[in-house]
Amino acid sequence: MKAISLLLILISTLTYGQDYQSIFDRYNPSYSFDWSGFEVTDDYDVKLKFVEFVEAKGLLEGELKALEMFDTKLRFEVRAVDLNNDKLADIIYQGPHMGEGSVVHIFIQTDSGFEKSFTTMQGIVTVDWDGERLDKLYVKNWGCCADPNLTNSVYQVSFSNSNPTFKLIWESVELRSFVTKPKSTFEPKRFEIAMEQYKLRANPWIDDVTANEFLGITGNTIGILKQGFKGTAYAASEDETGRIWWYVLIDKEYELENTYINYEYHDFKPHLLGWISSRFVNEIEN
Repeated sequence: MKAISLLLILISTLTYGQDYQSIFDRYNPSYSFDWSGFEVTDDYDVKLKFVEFVEAKGLLEGELKALEMFDTKLRFEVRAVDLNNDKLADIIYQGPHMGEGSVVHIFIQTDSGFEKSFTTMQGIVTVDWDGERLDKLYVKNWGCCADPNLTNSVYQVSFSNSNPTFKLIWESVELRSFVTKPKSTFEPKRFEIAMEQYKLRANPWIDDVTANEFLGITGNTIGILKQGFKGTAYAASEDETGRIWWYVLIDKEYELENTYINYEYHDFKPHLLGWISSRFVNEIEN
């Protein structure tokens, strides 16, 4: 019976993702994972080998030009880590490219050189390991130019022999500079919206008058929820009127109206993040 209960808790966590969001909330958007302590002992030699391979194959031309503009070298922007436990150090590049922001490339070392297996924009904030192998990547993409959205993504890593596959398993999107973050959390609780129309707000208070010229909205409403929509709350805040607000993730299957993302741009439908009043919601089991 205990094993069944534990399994149900695990399924709930994987389904609704509250633990994933709490992990992302520990890091600011520009934080980059520090691979120090994971690099192989001969990392310098591996990095030189990778640089020679890149030059011989004509790879990473945009990245090399960007590094030259920043007056640095490729070998200083790569890390040598054995990601698949095959006793060959692999390469992680996280640095500039000829575009806005940063890029991440993962190259797996083989007997014949290095093979690129993963690319993402911006940065890795943390990782999970399964024994001696990479298990998950937690990636933040803070967009480019004037994009106000911050996308949090979790990739599950699986291996066929030593070759990794990276599968997107979870994603949330939030307004990077406008959503208030909680300073403490409670045990995650599931809820269901009890009113026909309910406002998702960027902050734990009512504001229907302040002009936000950057977002092109008035007030702090960032989406409209419908009756029956479900989500997970894992923090609370009380405003000056005594109203209790919940910091929430909305389940990814629900599309909000008048919200801050265009769902058509997302092949993998994300959770949306914000605050709701706790007055007209019902706590549910799952």
